[in-house]
Amino acid sequence: MKQTFFYVQDPNVLKTWLEVCPDKPKIVYNIDDLEQQALDQSSLLLLHKTKDVSHQQIAHLVEKGFDTIVFSNEPNTEDSIALFKLGIRGFLNAYSAKAVIEQAVSTVKSGNVWLGQNIMQAMIQAINAKPEKSDGWKESLTEREIQVCEAVLKGQNNKQIAEKIFVTERTVKAHLHNIFQKIDVKDRLSLAIKIQNWQDN
Repeated sequence: MKQTFFYVQDPNVLKTWLEVCPDKPKIVYNIDDLEQQALDQSSLLLLHKTKDVSHQQIAHLVEKGFDTIVFSNEPNTEDSIALFKLGIRGFLNAYSAKAVIEQAVSTVKSGNVWLGQNIMQAMIQAINAKPEKSDGWKESLTEREIQVCEAVLKGQNNKQIAEKIFVTERTVKAHLHNIFQKIDVKDRLSLAIKIQNWQDN
């Protein structure tokens, strides 16, 4: 099991993290103390990013082997994308709901990356800023699935898609499940990348 570390200054944030990660985390109050840790394997780090923590320090921790989830009091897309480029595994608002933090921690522990909805939408929009190379990806999809796909490529969330095509969010999720299977991807970001790079045979 991965050792979990907390770097945190805010007692309210710490309280929530302890509820999410009860498995005896090491709590660190000085960022330099993390640099001194000897890691036998990759370890999970929940890091509350305050003004005294630089991107360079976070990059060093990632290089050292910490699977790092950054929490920010004032999250913004530009900062989060810069941090993902440094290799962090997740980015959240420091005051996210407990259920969201649990999901993010579980996702990162399983070896995946946690992208919040805003970051996901920004990345999809950036990927699809260029015109599509091919419409070949549409061949295996129904007309409704194509509508859902096109809405995803515009960065719309499930609620927005449901309102646009007059169905429930549950129906949108079902369409997405079918689309992911047909196009052989796991998530919206992979879908956007695959469609952007689609080549007709």
